[in-house]
Amino acid sequence: MEIRMATPADQYEVCRLWTMLLSFYNKQAVPEVLQRSFRFAMEHPQKVLIFIILIEGMVAGTASLHLGHYSTWNGNWYGHLEDVMISPQYRGRGLAYNLLGHIIEVARQKDLARVELTALNDNYEAHRLYEKLGFTTNSVVYELPLK
Repeated sequence: MEIRMATPADQYEVCRLWTMLLSFYNKQAVPEVLQRSFRFAMEHPQKVLIFIILIEGMVAGTASLHLGHYSTWNGNWYGHLEDVMISPQYRGRGLAYNLLGHIIEVARQKDLARVELTALNDNYEAHRLYEKLGFTTNSVVYELPLK
């Protein structure tokens, strides 16, 4: 098992995983949008870090850490985890736990005060994973699509 930041050469595999994730959420995006998002992250590592986990050289999963969120009430910077996806054939091996644990350590090294994420209300498997990693919740996320 290897965990590392994605490189431009990983675009196809990361976009493939993002497509699977969108399918889970019953959403779609054209490949060009995913590719543009990937390129944005590669060109702006001060804003977005994409991580991948490999098994025997094969990309098995991905997750992204979005940087630059600032808390006006305590003066600290924090991050947001997104796009957590493990390929179905690699699930049940603790890869998501290891991948997110690694990203949390990177967030600590970047001196972030906290990391946030969102999960669907009925995604109980993800809830268990996040709670095992130490995440807690006492809020509800509301969303207002603007586009």
